[in-house]
Amino acid sequence: MPELTRAAAVPELRGRLDPPDIAAVHALVEQATAADGTAPLSEHVLLHLPRGGDAEVRNLLVRGEHGSVLAYAHLDVTDAVEGSSAELVVAPSSRGHGYGRALVGALLEHSPDGRLRLWAHGDSPAAAGLAAALGFDRSRVLLQMRRSLATPLPEPVLPAGIRLRTFRPGLDERAWIEINNRAFAGHPDQGGWDVEEVRVREQEPWFDPAGFFLAEREVGGAARLVGFHWTKVHGGHGADEPHDHGAPQDQSDADVPHHDHDHDHHDHPPIGEVYIVGVDPSEQGRGLGPALTLVGLHSLRDRGLADVLLYVDESNTAAVRTYTRLGFERHATDVMYRRG
Repeated sequence: MPELTRAAAVPELRGRLDPPDIAAVHALVEQATAADGTAPLSEHVLLHLPRGGDAEVRNLLVRGEHGSVLAYAHLDVTDAVEGSSAELVVAPSSRGHGYGRALVGALLEHSPDGRLRLWAHGDSPAAAGLAAALGFDRSRVLLQMRRSLATPLPEPVLPAGIRLRTFRPGLDERAWIEINNRAFAGHPDQGGWDVEEVRVREQEPWFDPAGFFLAEREVGGAARLVGFHWTKVHGGHGADEPHDHGAPQDQSDADVPHHDHDHDHHDHPPIGEVYIVGVDPSEQGRGLGPALTLVGLHSLRDRGLADVLLYVDESNTAAVRTYTRLGFERHATDVMYRRG
């Protein structure tokens, strides 16, 4: 391959891509998928690529001497809570020339606050080596699991004394924060939330309180929140479209939100998500977690969705077993590297 000039190797920052660059990135993805055996970009990115990407997403390209696209990165800066997230791909024939390193440097430069979550699809040694060399820590390994909602769903059986209702914006934030933080005590991402964490999400177009289920038990004459299942819908049209991405914490039979897709303006068929399931420590072991999961799955099916996904930490073997019993199968593996 001819050597590139210094200027040609500098990543080019773009908004939405034009048709020639869309085609070039598609070709790049096909080459990398054939070489690596796994797609280098998430389904979310690929679904939006035909339109040039989401309006608020930043695209970075590394071009060859004659304008060919040798490497590409997708940068989402819309998550003020978790920080920017990114994915990248380098053409197999162009690897080993520093283009991946150049892209990561540019991604850090264009991240508003210097924080960056770098996602690798497939647990490749090359991605791990690049991340380590640039000061990123291996933060999480997520399994994406899916199931069809067309197959039979067991009916949820709530423990005795449990009442179910939906979330009330403006009234339930504090109580939900308290149970969430008990359920996820010590968890690096899901624990230690404050009310603002909920309010930020309430402003997102995917937020729908009708899909946010709360379980209560009467204690001392008062209703006490003891569990919840917060669902999402990815994709679809319109302002009411809720939206990637939970990963569970086993001590609470719980899921915690995944990356990247919390800002949907999608034009692709919708898919449901088990976003967060949490159970108060005092209720663990009574079957409330699986029952709440089924409540959400039935709700998503009743909304006409055909499939549902969830993300679960690979190390959370108990949760993986639970979801397998509920008909979920492993679909993909994501590794997150974090800096800042």
